[in-house]
Amino acid sequence: MVSVSVIIATLKSRDEIEAIQVLDHHAFDDYEVIVCDESPVTAARNAGIERATTDKLVFLDDDSRPQSGYLERARDVLQTEAAYAGRTVHPFDDLFSRHFTNHYDWGDEPCYVNHFWGCNMGVHRTVFETVGGWDEQMGWGHEEKELASRVTEEFDIRYDPELVVEHPYANSMTDYWRKQYKLETKSPYYWSKRDVPLREQLLCVLCEASDPLNYVRRTPMATVTQAGGTIAKTAGRIKGLLDSSQRPSTVPDRPTEVEVGTERKPKLVQE
Repeated sequence: MVSVSVIIATLKSRDEIEAIQVLDHHAFDDYEVIVCDESPVTAARNAGIERATTDKLVFLDDDSRPQSGYLERARDVLQTEAAYAGRTVHPFDDLFSRHFTNHYDWGDEPCYVNHFWGCNMGVHRTVFETVGGWDEQMGWGHEEKELASRVTEEFDIRYDPELVVEHPYANSMTDYWRKQYKLETKSPYYWSKRDVPLREQLLCVLCEASDPLNYVRRTPMATVTQAGGTIAKTAGRIKGLLDSSQRPSTVPDRPTEVEVGTERKPKLVQE
């Protein structure tokens, strides 16, 4: 049996997946790659968990480029930690690397954090057995935040700066705007799962849309990008609110796709 399972949710064929091509050139070969094309992405990741033959589960996007030594480090971290977030690097010296990707990097020292990103993260199977799988009602958009909120109620998420993955944040200004819109269509569902009343959701949308600071950055080009992103974000949230008004008012407490048990597990996973 291999020591690490890499799960990639994608609609691409296997030979088009950049992450696999990169891993093939690494010296480490004690791993398996599970490619899942179910829709939505959360369903694909749950299917990957079910198919994985190991307990150390690494999640990458199809365009993630893990750096040399990544999987060996992931294996070692998941030996003692329940989950990890790696350091994600936008690979170009452009507008996005200078102004929009600070949230990807928690610094040079390991620490415990409250979030991880689907393009560079790992979770021990014990965690999913305890908190449930990815929320398949979520799809793409806040799905990592939703999962992390459940994980951190029971376990720690370790940030390790040596787990480096190159991953493009956005390819263009319009690509950034589209992603902001799509992401925020899921905000009302996420808020509802966190028991945020509708009135507070509406107030949040209004306050953020009317705050001048959400439209400006340090340079003219960054300001245009930010302003367009705020407008796209607001439009996405409104779309999400309209969609949620047409759905049943109840939201499931947690996903059940890969639940095995509900016994509370220790913060650190020892094997």
